[in-house]
Order: sequence, then C-alpha cells, then structure tokens
Amino acid sequence: MQVHKIVQRELSEIEEKTINHFRYYYDNKKCFALIGDYVVVTLSDNNSTNLDRLKKETLDKISHVLDTPPDFRTYVMDDMFGLVTMNYGICAVSSEKLSDGEIESGKVSIATALVIRSLCLEACEAGNIIAINDEEL
Repeated sequence: MQVHKIVQRELSEIEEKTINHFRYYYDNKKCFALIGDYVVVTLSDNNSTNLDRLKKETLDKISHVLDTPPDFRTYVMDDMFGLVTMNYGICAVSSEKLSDGEIESGKVSIATALVIRSLCLEACEAGNIIAINDEEL
C-alpha cells in the first residue's frame, strides 16, 4: 500500500493513525481517501492507479452523502475501536477505544455513534481530500 498526499503538508499523527486503522480493517486490500481526522471514503478498485479518477470518485461520494439522509451502521472492531459506516462508503473510526460496556455488549452506544457520525458529516461538509491510499500509486 502506498499513500499519495493530496495536501501540501506533512500528515498529522491522527491522520497517519487513521490510515493505519483502515489499512488494518481492509487487510491492506482496499483503496480509500482520507478526508478528515478519523474519516475515510472507500474507493473502487476499478479506479486504482488513476489518481484523477480516485479524486473524482471521492468528491462524488462526499456530494452524494450530503444530499442523502445520513443513514449509518455501527460496529465494535476487534481492536476495540468503534466504526461507523454511512452511505456511499463514508466511514469513521472512534478517536479512542470503546468503553468496557460497549466492548462487552458488542454494541456502540448511541452517544458514541453520533459523535463518530458527526465526524463523517463534518469531513464531508469540508470536502477536502487529504490523502489517497492505493496499493498501485
């Protein structure tokens, strides 16, 4: 896997941590764009190696999620972080490990889920592509 920085600065520690989280979650087999702290957009493998098409796909998905009611699902991941997935492949990981109660129950609390979902919506509203993770770039 290789990261192509879109921004003209070094990636922050949080951004690098998010990229590593999603590499782990996708078993290093999926293209995605980092669009905010803890937030990525899952991209089609068909667009792999074409940076312009990956950027366009990212922006299209961001636009679609902003035009659609924000439906989402939550997951407790095996690394004890929470994951929220929204329409159009918008995903975010919690900034911290989940509580013991959430981990034991296997369910992300609604309060935690709404915080994570708000990260997704804020990143989509900002509309910035920070980096694209692609094995072929």
